[in-house]
Amino acid sequence: MIRFHDLTATDADIALLTVFYQDHYAAEFPDPDERESLANMIEYLRLREQGWYGHNNYHIILASMNGVTVGCSVVDYFAGPNAGMIEFLMVVPAFRNAGVGRAILAETERVLESDATAGAGAPLAHVFAEINDPFLPTGAPDNLDPADRALVWDRWGFRGLDLPYVQPALSEAQEPVTNLLLICKTFGEPCTPRTVRSAVADYVRWAMRVEDPERCPEFQALAAHLATLGSVGMFSLARYIGHPIPHARPLTAPTDPDWTAAMALYRTAFGTTEYGIPESEFTQEYPVPLHFWTLRRTPTSAVAGLVTFFTLTTAGFGGYGLFTDDLRGIGALRPTIAQVELQMLADRPTTRGWYIEVAPKTDPAPFRAVGFVELPIRYTVPSPNGDELPATLMYKPIGRHYSPALPTKSEVKVAVREIREVIYGFQPGEPVHRP
Repeated sequence: MIRFHDLTATDADIALLTVFYQDHYAAEFPDPDERESLANMIEYLRLREQGWYGHNNYHIILASMNGVTVGCSVVDYFAGPNAGMIEFLMVVPAFRNAGVGRAILAETERVLESDATAGAGAPLAHVFAEINDPFLPTGAPDNLDPADRALVWDRWGFRGLDLPYVQPALSEAQEPVTNLLLICKTFGEPCTPRTVRSAVADYVRWAMRVEDPERCPEFQALAAHLATLGSVGMFSLARYIGHPIPHARPLTAPTDPDWTAAMALYRTAFGTTEYGIPESEFTQEYPVPLHFWTLRRTPTSAVAGLVTFFTLTTAGFGGYGLFTDDLRGIGALRPTIAQVELQMLADRPTTRGWYIEVAPKTDPAPFRAVGFVELPIRYTVPSPNGDELPATLMYKPIGRHYSPALPTKSEVKVAVREIREVIYGFQPGEPVHRP
């Protein structure tokens, strides 16, 4: 049975917090800019007992089983927006995958509901939280795969907020955190721009002790964006990382049971066109990772699509892509792109965007709808017979973006050079466009 203890500022509870912080908390925040100090946490407990929070509140909830700590949550309650903000929720690794996290969340929501009754005289409206964005790796180690974490919070009822969120620095000695995703669970009320603005302002004021959030650059940027919105977009965290469709399966060799079906699809769509390549090139060795995936609507259904792509040193590069009727009209393009981008980041975490080539007869609108932008350059694709075929080069930054994040002309030039040399076999120094 899990027992919960809402810590106070007593010596005994501070001792419990100190042990937990040293044994577990610090390890869960390998990025020092995301880690709250033990001294601050103790101070917040003392301030709460002094009435500093007013109608708001602050909680550190320890969970234990048979006297052993198994997890914890740190959460704020803000009476203005009638919302909670989960700063931290973790399960000790040895106790994961056993429902402990869900139990800690349930207790956290129960405590927040009590705060809402006392502070706002109404049922709790929202709970916010921050998670690492799977598409914004920083190089700092993470104790859990960010995509797996997103799936956990999705199962717990949270959705992503379509906003450019940056967490202000927790102290003068720390830096703002730019790789977070703000997520929210609602309880019957819509999550409006005004609600988000109020909740984040209170978070900055009470959790970071910034007296005037309006003077905080990170809050100013978010508030300016919110002012342009009539409503706040919310998205499924599962779909954000490419679940549940389509089901991608990597092909590694012609002996793979999907190879015949994949080649049949390829021949039908591309094999007889001037933009096709010999099938033998799909088994060619490249100096960078080549991925060839088949796509299905369900794990057991027939192959209904394919996608090929590379992770170059300068950027990602999309090769062939195809959906048959079984994958059309069900919104499969965006999750496919998410899966591709996560793989590119797994290959090379510094990847910041990728290119695709679009033939003249292919409608670029679906690619624009998911974030690709046509680059204003003359671009051609070399064919196996040596001809240069016209095409449009498009680019997409990895993940979400809210302002133009396009490569410079020099970056495009370097990427095109690598595409020509690595993918099409041009020799170093050979002109990019053959006469």
